[in-house]
Amino acid sequence: MIDAKEVAKHNTSSSCWVIIHNTVYDVTDFLSSHPGGTKAILSLAGQDATEEYDPIHPPGTLEESLEGSQILGPVDPSTIATVTPTPSPTSAPREGDKGENGIPPLSEQLNLDDFAITAERLLSPKAWAYYSSASDDLLTKKHNSIAYQQILLRPRIFRDVRNVDTRTTMCSSPVAFPVFVAPAALARLAHPSGEAGIAEACGREGVLQCISNNASLKPEQIMTGRVSDKQPTWFQLYVKEERGKSEALLERVDALGFTAVVLTLDAPTPGKREADERVKGAGSASSATSGEGVQGKSGSRGLGKALFAGTTPSLTWEDIKWLRKHTRLPIILKGLQTHEDAAMAARKEVLELGVTGIILSNHGGRAADTAPPPVYVLMEIRKYAPEVFDRLEVYVDGGIRRGTDVVKALCLGARAVGIGRPALFGLSGYGVDGVRRVLAILRQEIETTMRLLGVCSVGELGLGHINTRALDGLIYQEQSGGVIGAKL
Repeated sequence: MIDAKEVAKHNTSSSCWVIIHNTVYDVTDFLSSHPGGTKAILSLAGQDATEEYDPIHPPGTLEESLEGSQILGPVDPSTIATVTPTPSPTSAPREGDKGENGIPPLSEQLNLDDFAITAERLLSPKAWAYYSSASDDLLTKKHNSIAYQQILLRPRIFRDVRNVDTRTTMCSSPVAFPVFVAPAALARLAHPSGEAGIAEACGREGVLQCISNNASLKPEQIMTGRVSDKQPTWFQLYVKEERGKSEALLERVDALGFTAVVLTLDAPTPGKREADERVKGAGSASSATSGEGVQGKSGSRGLGKALFAGTTPSLTWEDIKWLRKHTRLPIILKGLQTHEDAAMAARKEVLELGVTGIILSNHGGRAADTAPPPVYVLMEIRKYAPEVFDRLEVYVDGGIRRGTDVVKALCLGARAVGIGRPALFGLSGYGVDGVRRVLAILRQEIETTMRLLGVCSVGELGLGHINTRALDGLIYQEQSGGVIGAKL
């Protein structure tokens, strides 16, 4: 076994050792090729880097990147105290907290905002900044939620609502209620179970999970968390500049039992997430993003920017043909923000390539600040391109915090809605049970809203159950000149 004092001596670029899970690695030769840059490793040279490494790297990533001779062996545990400890991923409980680990009992988390409050207290500054941050002045992030508050419900009376059925289908897969977990990266910043824990929670609550291309576990590891081989699971794809990497990933995804590929289009370049960039050490991110590796640059700051590096900004409608060649799965286009693009996605030549759905999304307010909330885009499509709802399944994400929000989106034509941050916040401190409670709260609120509207099934929801007049002046007004076309 290796003395930790010896490890501490190797703390320079000419000789760099780190300890991860009580094993010593010589990463000197790996510094220059490290996707997250040399600075990320050198800040932990000669130390135990486990706490920093674990949440953002799928297990086995380092072993796949090094030669056998660079795995030096176990550290002597009796000497490990001599190494400067890294910060804990969770902060100390505040005075007055209650429950296990100093956080409120799960039963006292009554709504999704309660989970956000607990997560902010529990998570490390870096994790909270990454999860909560959005672009520029956070206007779109805030507007995502406010928009739903401006839509009023129109309850009906004298309806027998003893039995309410929330079941529906998403891309032909049955789900218990019309909510899915949207792709959100680096779930192990919240809890060691990461995306696999979310997969288990989704399976037990009967909903669909869309796994992020930038997950902190490999697709193979996440899929082991499912409770059934039949559990519907989508995979979100960011296309890399090096197309071969994306093609190899798609081959794995096809073989693992995923039920659709979600091509993300709303972030050809990362937005300016200032809260994320301000956190000291945030640039040390080097997540292996589903085993593919972050293509960050040395000295870059912010987890968000590190994760996006290497993603191609050159996608066009023609690239759907490329995607079709490399997957047999249904294709869903994520990030549409105008009725023009929705109408183009519903064209015959696009549908013939296997596009079955679209997700109206502004990346949770993390891309273009002041972009429209998805519910506005729903209204825009209904006004200018209603045929889209007949040809494609339309989903929305962003700003969903209540069951009433879900119902309002369904009334406007959405098939289902996605939640991203709430699932991560539920995972924080509570693990699988926290995510299950987040989903259960939404389901109960959906059922309550449906009963109060006098509706027994999601298929009955429609425009007659809501009043959107307060938003009329905020919806895009068609300009003269027609729609700009695109070749396919």
